[in-house]
Amino acid sequence: MFFSTLKSLDGLLELRHAPLPCTLHDDLGGAPVTPMVALYFDPQTVVSLDSNGQPLSYYGDRRWDLRSMSTDGESACHLYFFEAQPLLIPPEKSRPDLADLIREQQKSLLWLHMDTGNQKAQSTILRATNVLTQLAEKAYRRGVTLFELFCDPLMLGEVSAELSNTYSLNARSLLKTLWRHRNFLKIGVEACLKELIDIIRESAPKNDAEGHQTPIIPSRIYCAILAGLLGSLDDIERDLDTLLNAYRKERTVTITAPEGLTQDQLKYRRNNALEEIRESMRALGWKTGSVREFIAGEIGLIQLKLMNLVIAFSGMRIGEAQVLPLKGVLEEVEHRGSVHHVINGFSHKLKKGKKKPVSWVTSLEGFRAIILARRIASTILEVLSNGTPAADKAAVLFCSTENPYKKYDAARINARLRQELIPEICPVITQADIDELNALELERGWLREGIEVGKHWPLAFHQYRRSLSVYAHRSGMVSLPALKGQLQHITDEMRAYYSDGFCRAVNLVFDKDHFSHEWTAAKAESSFLSYQLGILFSDEDLLGRGAQRMANTVASHTRAETLKLFEQGKIAYKETVLGGCVATEDCKTLPLEPIGLECLEKNCVNQVVSPKRLEYVIRSQEGVVARLEKVERGSVEYRLEVTNLQVLLKARQRLTENA
Repeated sequence: MFFSTLKSLDGLLELRHAPLPCTLHDDLGGAPVTPMVALYFDPQTVVSLDSNGQPLSYYGDRRWDLRSMSTDGESACHLYFFEAQPLLIPPEKSRPDLADLIREQQKSLLWLHMDTGNQKAQSTILRATNVLTQLAEKAYRRGVTLFELFCDPLMLGEVSAELSNTYSLNARSLLKTLWRHRNFLKIGVEACLKELIDIIRESAPKNDAEGHQTPIIPSRIYCAILAGLLGSLDDIERDLDTLLNAYRKERTVTITAPEGLTQDQLKYRRNNALEEIRESMRALGWKTGSVREFIAGEIGLIQLKLMNLVIAFSGMRIGEAQVLPLKGVLEEVEHRGSVHHVINGFSHKLKKGKKKPVSWVTSLEGFRAIILARRIASTILEVLSNGTPAADKAAVLFCSTENPYKKYDAARINARLRQELIPEICPVITQADIDELNALELERGWLREGIEVGKHWPLAFHQYRRSLSVYAHRSGMVSLPALKGQLQHITDEMRAYYSDGFCRAVNLVFDKDHFSHEWTAAKAESSFLSYQLGILFSDEDLLGRGAQRMANTVASHTRAETLKLFEQGKIAYKETVLGGCVATEDCKTLPLEPIGLECLEKNCVNQVVSPKRLEYVIRSQEGVVARLEKVERGSVEYRLEVTNLQVLLKARQRLTENA
């Protein structure tokens, strides 16, 4: 895995005014490279290791191999640095060693960016490298160094205007790294950091789609996609043995070819051995061309369909599905007399680049998809490892047909999804689908690119996750905390997904006898009963504008008339930690926040506050603050809890005065 050989900057080599006496590695082939400029780091500094823990790339290499940083440890990843091209002609008076100096500055800044702070994801480092390469080219054209470009407000503003929004974010992050190590890098910066960051932020073009959430799949299209995927399971189960036998025979013929045969003899032997395979593949659609490529393509398409099913019936991210392990991926758990299927895997999301074991509950459909994918991966592992798997590697469930330890390539997945799977399983969009989307529009909005009447639905993997969570919660069978545990969500995501809109989604529970329909039909009566217990029969004087509103509304109505108002949706009530809420419209507060601090602070017109409950919460909060004051005074957690206590105390005073 990627690691650091530098424990701190205290022991780093100081910048020298003469080249280090060394020869750089040239892993691209050719003669050794002699450095023309001073180096910031020893060229023998190890920047990556291979799977056996041996040095894979050194700081002095012309490219760095970071495959060990990929989530499977096998997928190729190379970082290339600035090289002066004939078309990049610098000004006439530029330094003769300008290109070498810019390249060295790019490498040193990138190494500092990689090697300090939290471990960064492979994609983050790739974007940072691309940003630096772009800036290096622009600096070379201007006849200045990379650091001079970074530190000149005028030039930085000019080049930032040509960066994308994503690259702008990376440029600001790199600038912060440059600023932290400006003394070691021996650069003089006259402008302040905030000024330079503001220049990048203001100069970069704005992306209107930034922050927009993935669209939920309209109910008709969602059901059609799932039906199409589930319908393919029977076909996959029927043909899979034939396909895997053909894969096994074709690879065995190639791997076990006798030595000493001429090219013609090998070709003749192979053709004879593959004749039976060709016949079996004709039944699956093969006509001409390489039977090897046909088999690999069919296996890849099946893996893609199974991956879609696993994601659809678990809610995992595409990156998490790609690195599901072959060994131990399925587990059966007995709970309340029933057996449930659990998928075991890993996640790097929000884990600071570290792999963390996680689990998802799945349905029988997801279980079937995992079983089929496991048969494919087991066959590939058996054939390519010759029955002896590598002891230091973990085979992945959705692996390449060429390497059982390498994940299915993301670029190929997306290409086949667009070109083959979407036309097969995604129905054509109708105006009714657009109308349903408009009714579900969340406050932050959705990116509508490609969603047009008459076109196939532009399916993307994250849409499964979004749709599963919204429709599951809409059914009334799944709580938000349960969804948070299943989907590995963070609070901001949950707020963006569920603070609005899900209540207008279609209920996709089709069983007419299912209890969720009774639950939905009984919501009005349940709300009325909750109101009776919480307000009507309360033995204390309730506080809050919501209590006053409810009292005024029902004062002149009988219980039967009040129940009618609940059924018509004109009034509503639900219990909360502090008392209740009488909102009939969609609530805008955080759905996972246990105590309605935001409602208290804003003096929400819908809140009902029980004085006893409020006093209990205040005493509890005072205890939390007192405990933190002793051990963590001044910490972020302490300051947050103090702020929450102040909100509670101010709310008590205001509510009491207005009672």
